[in-house]
Amino acid sequence: MDGDIFGPLHASWYDRWHEHKDYPAEVRQLEEVLRREGPSTSVLDLGCGTGQHLERLAAAGHEVLGVDRSPVMVEQAKSRLARYGSRASVVQSDLLDLTVDHPFDAAIMMFSVLGYQTTNESLLATLAVVHRAVRPGGLFVFDILDATVVLREGPKGGVTVVDDGDHHLLRATTGKLFPQEQVYELGMQLWLMCGNRVLDCVTESHRLRYFLRRELDLALGMAGFRTLGSAPLAGGQSGPSREWSRLVWARRV
Repeated sequence: MDGDIFGPLHASWYDRWHEHKDYPAEVRQLEEVLRREGPSTSVLDLGCGTGQHLERLAAAGHEVLGVDRSPVMVEQAKSRLARYGSRASVVQSDLLDLTVDHPFDAAIMMFSVLGYQTTNESLLATLAVVHRAVRPGGLFVFDILDATVVLREGPKGGVTVVDDGDHHLLRATTGKLFPQEQVYELGMQLWLMCGNRVLDCVTESHRLRYFLRRELDLALGMAGFRTLGSAPLAGGQSGPSREWSRLVWARRV
């Protein structure tokens, strides 16, 4: 069957696909930015997934709120954060429908969530949501696909298998560039198998915008942010596209 991106099958196996990603290194990089440019006591994670970043930020003492559209991922994140009580919570919401009770010191948006906003209209609408959710002078920290690297290296693809007892998830990916749209399309086919039986099959198409620095500075400025800096993203999972991502941080003005 064809499925929405991050549907139940993908979401339920998500952490196993990314078990080799160095989340501690990535959160250390986030923490360094938050300390240097902060203070940032409260952190909003937009597109929080299963809560891997949230858990480590909560452990470091931050008040955190995670937001994700996937009900499967939201439940996993809630379970992961349960021990932190009232200072760590997760809600299910589409980004553009989000309202918060109070402004946060910082918002983060990881795993190329901003890149899923492939039109200028959706990009600026998403940045407007972040602007409303962050206090004046607060931070916005996020990762993007670096256009210079994506265009230099070209499309990637491959096949991987993850085992869980008698069950196996087979994932085949293909890549395609759409330079006029500044979009990298990641095609994904997932098969859940038990022995020789196929229990489920899902097709997903992930369309991700890649960014040039001046373009990103312009969009952030139009939305009321000032770019502060960027660096290669720490903690990337090994693979052909590991060097594609950069961490960017900006201040709400």
